[in-house]
Order: sequence, then C-alpha cells, then structure tokens
Amino acid sequence: MIGALASNHPYQRFTARAMSLLELLVVITILTVMMGVTFPTLRGFNERNKLRANAREIVALMRFARAEAVLGRKTVQVFFDLEKRQYWVDLREVDPERGVLDPKRKKRQLEQKRDLNQDVWFDEVTAYESNIVKDKIVVVDFYPDGSASPLLLTLTNRRGQKFTIEVLKSTGMTEVTAGTIEEKRAAVEQEMDAVLGAVSQ
Repeated sequence: MIGALASNHPYQRFTARAMSLLELLVVITILTVMMGVTFPTLRGFNERNKLRANAREIVALMRFARAEAVLGRKTVQVFFDLEKRQYWVDLREVDPERGVLDPKRKKRQLEQKRDLNQDVWFDEVTAYESNIVKDKIVVVDFYPDGSASPLLLTLTNRRGQKFTIEVLKSTGMTEVTAGTIEEKRAAVEQEMDAVLGAVSQ
C-alpha cells in the first residue's frame, strides 16, 4: 500500500543523467554545420543592408538639397565623386557682386564629404553632359522652383546586388529601386504599355 502510494505521488524523483562525450560532440557538429549553412546567407543580408543604407543616405541628402533650394530660393548642388566614392552637398551662395561662389566661407557640417561603405561603389551613371565634370564628378542641380537636373545613379556591392537612384527632372523628387538602370527603364516602359493598353480598351 505504501509502495503504491509512493509511485503515484505527483512529485516523483528523477535522476539526472549527464551527457556523454559522444553526445556532446554530435551536438557541436550539428551546430557547426548549421552555422556553416546559414552564415553566407546572413553575410549576404548584411552586405545588402550596407548597400541599402548608402542608397537611403544619398536619397536623404538629395531631398534635403531640394528643400534647401526651394526654401532658400537658390540653386543647391549635390556632387558625386565616382573615383573616390564620395558625395556631398554644396550650400554656398553666389556672391552677387562677383557672381561666383565664395571660396572663403566656412562649410557647414552638412557639407562635409561622405564616403560610401567600403563594400559599395558607384556602378553606372546617366546625367546631362553639362553635369559631368572631368568624367569623374557628377553634379545634380536642385533649383528654386523644385525641379532638378535629371540623374540615374546605380550603386553596387561585391555580390553584384544593385540599387538605382533616380532624380526626376520636373519635380526634383528622388526615388530608389532595386536593380540596374536598364531594369528600371524596362519597368517604366512596361508600366507605360500597361497604361496605354488600358486607355485604348
């Protein structure tokens, strides 16, 4: 009777069994294989995030430049040094007496040159010839009426992933999409064909 009660008691004692060395090695091996499989994927996500972060920072800088141009009623320029992989905004105003930018004016913090991430670079650029300086520096002009000189700029990374930044001429707005300039053009043409097809029906 006492033995039966002891075995049905809700608080039974369990003896803890230690893991053997073989079981521990099996677990470590499984974890190592899993890490080996997932690490390249995680690394790819990290590189894509760096690319996306650079694209977002450039877009933010160009939106700021457009706002400064509209609110300040002046032309604001954003520069891209394709060789040095740098970009910056120029907020200097033209001296009305001399008609040139004041070279002695101290630059603001926002005008400091920014570097792309070491794994990201400028890949492809489409702009007006007048906005390309010495085949290395591309300038985007933002005007007081909100318009801008058009630009298509592709960023890429070591894995071949790409983001294309577009500055629209009429509105000066900036868009970023995944892919190359050609892929973006093809997508725009496809949208236009779909619109024309809907209108004709």
